[in-house]
Amino acid sequence: MAVAFENIREGINVLRQFLVPKVFTARLVEFAEEEGILPIIREIGSFTMEEFCNTVAERLGYETGSAVRKRMLIILLDFLEECGYVSRKTSNIYTCRKEVKPATTLSVDEMKTMERLFSDQAAFFSKCMDYAGKFLRGGDYLYRFDRDTEEAWDRFLGNYEFNVARDILIDAMHIGKTGGCGIMDLCYGTGHGLKVISRDFPDADITAIDFTDTMRPFAMSRIGSSAAKIRWVDSSGWKGFGDKLPFTDMTFDRIFFSCGDPYIPEHERKAVYRDIFRILKPDGILGVVAWGYPDRARMHIQNEWIRKNIYIHDFAESVCKGWHGFRDIDSTITMAGDIGFVKANSLFNNFYMLDSAIWIFKRP
Repeated sequence: MAVAFENIREGINVLRQFLVPKVFTARLVEFAEEEGILPIIREIGSFTMEEFCNTVAERLGYETGSAVRKRMLIILLDFLEECGYVSRKTSNIYTCRKEVKPATTLSVDEMKTMERLFSDQAAFFSKCMDYAGKFLRGGDYLYRFDRDTEEAWDRFLGNYEFNVARDILIDAMHIGKTGGCGIMDLCYGTGHGLKVISRDFPDADITAIDFTDTMRPFAMSRIGSSAAKIRWVDSSGWKGFGDKLPFTDMTFDRIFFSCGDPYIPEHERKAVYRDIFRILKPDGILGVVAWGYPDRARMHIQNEWIRKNIYIHDFAESVCKGWHGFRDIDSTITMAGDIGFVKANSLFNNFYMLDSAIWIFKRP
């Protein structure tokens, strides 16, 4: 299991070393080379995105009729552009670049930190990337949310990066609320978020809901005696995204939503957030952990390693059942505003590594 950090600032400083993206940038480039994707790019030289997808699909047997598989190729192309293997001359024309800077390598001390703190995340990404070629050719999903994969999910959801993000989010959700409150953990998974909520909101009335009960034993074991104080909503009461949350209007002061947004189908997303808005009380706060997809203009995400980290994560987890990917940041902000949310505070200038992964919205 991931090693705990002493405080939020320490955690951010560790993440700012960008060890995971530095290791997996080389790994994803290696995938593109070994699969034959980079050789195809070098051969065709200049191409549109559609030509790229169609050519590699035809030559490598990829099933791009599947939206998730075609999206994986688009993520990979964006990643290769970020790495300098291709450039975009116009809005739609890519060209192969011959000169690419050498891959970054970690020092001995950095490798020790990587092994000590990021082994769970690395193991998950490695297994996903090892399987990506087979999945692109039509193989079944590698991971589902079932008993066969619950231990793998537990290790991944407890990784160092997520732990830092959860602590930042829970700390921010204390805004304007010092006493007890009603708080819900939406898609609680194996209970990593519930553990932090129980610790930091000891007087809260906590509700836990997920579309499956498979991982509840993990969650209950993780939080120990606090499990008895939590209201557990059975999966029979909520079937998942697209199904109305089984609560009356204005029920909760806080809603904690970690790592679930990329699993919302695009056509359901606004309705899901509108339903969350419905069950929040006035002045209630929604806290979300979810990366935003790197914006081409670099107004939101400038750092190359953050951008590469998001592409790597998005590509890797695409082999998991139900994954729809990280969403455009401006679209998320617009959607929240259309629903009626306002920004509760600004984290974006305070936490550099996580400035596109932590979202705080308030119901006025």
